[in-house]
Amino acid sequence: MKKVRKILPLSVYDIPGIEAWLEEQANAGLFPDSLDSWVTFIPTGVPGTRFRLVPQESRKASVSPEQMGLYRNAGWQYAFPAAGIYFLFYTTDPEAVEVYSDWESRGISLQPLKRRLSSYRRRKLAAYALLAATLIWALFFFESKYDVQPDHFSQLTLILLDLFRPTALLLLLCAVGIGIQARRDERLLRRICDALTEGMAPPPSKGPSKAIVCSQIILAALAVSLAVSIIISQFDVLNPWDHIPISRFFAPYVSISSIEQEPVLPWEELLEEAPPGREGENYAGRKFSLLSPVWYTVTQKAYSPQGDTEEHAFSPKPENGVEWYAPNLDGTYCRLLLPSLARPAAQALLDDYRLVNLEWSYEELSCPGLDFVIHATEPNGIWQMLAIGRDCSIAVFRYAGREWLPDHLQVLSATVRFE
Repeated sequence: MKKVRKILPLSVYDIPGIEAWLEEQANAGLFPDSLDSWVTFIPTGVPGTRFRLVPQESRKASVSPEQMGLYRNAGWQYAFPAAGIYFLFYTTDPEAVEVYSDWESRGISLQPLKRRLSSYRRRKLAAYALLAATLIWALFFFESKYDVQPDHFSQLTLILLDLFRPTALLLLLCAVGIGIQARRDERLLRRICDALTEGMAPPPSKGPSKAIVCSQIILAALAVSLAVSIIISQFDVLNPWDHIPISRFFAPYVSISSIEQEPVLPWEELLEEAPPGREGENYAGRKFSLLSPVWYTVTQKAYSPQGDTEEHAFSPKPENGVEWYAPNLDGTYCRLLLPSLARPAAQALLDDYRLVNLEWSYEELSCPGLDFVIHATEPNGIWQMLAIGRDCSIAVFRYAGREWLPDHLQVLSATVRFE
């Protein structure tokens, strides 16, 4: 039997409106088979069928034998639980008496639904408060036992940029849409309950609404987009903007060979192969934020063609007893919409690159044509970091190698200069 699916064009708490709409569908030959945000119909509707929604005491409640017998004796038949909050009854008998004898008794029947809604709202607020407290603690008060130089508020600007990334914006839009819908439904239920409790007819329904249908479609599209975005972000193999081989990446970046005095090559060029465990050592990744439309990272590792047997800090594990000088250079490049974000964002990215088990020293340098230069070193002399900025453009580097980064400012600042 072919089924017909339609979006419920009314608030789930618009009881008179839903009942009238179901009766219209029955007159068109459609009988409901399930009812929620989407309603499924089968083509067995009988013109003149009446429907009544009876509130459930709880989500897991079922129709009691006494209740079933009472409605059957009155000429009504049970259909199914609807939207997790109602039991749907129907009758094709025009002489069947109403389920409720007066408005006030129907208002009393809605009180459990009203209490459930209030309880749900309190639980939701408590859950949001707990989530907010947990996030604040994790972001600003949590300290790793390995972090020798914690800075609780260093990531604020980076968090701000992340909040304007597509996944965060989709989540926010979904939350706002659901909140607006919940607020609208709650106000409608309260108006209906108040009127019935006072013995008056419920406020007349505005009938099916194109706006409600559109909002449901938009929410569904946002939810699907959010799910796809989360899945892509969790699985690198699905993300076309992550782990892009440098050979296929064309945005400007500082090549590691441009700052090394000793010639260095990627592993695959050095040995013309990619041994297991070293695939993807040189790659790029793109990010996007409304506050930073240009945002990408480049990770590089290279090796000196001149192998020796001397062990030093920049060498990988010996291959057949031979060591290679092997420097690393990681870079993040951003172009921000607001110049005031440039320095705070650079400092946040420096902290993001920071190896937490090392204690870093930071020094301000000056360089013509740049707004700021921040150089960071650690006691072992292996790692360095450098942040540079001009106007809305910043570049932040983390390096392990023999070179002294301040000696290469002219090369490193090329991506933020626009003469």
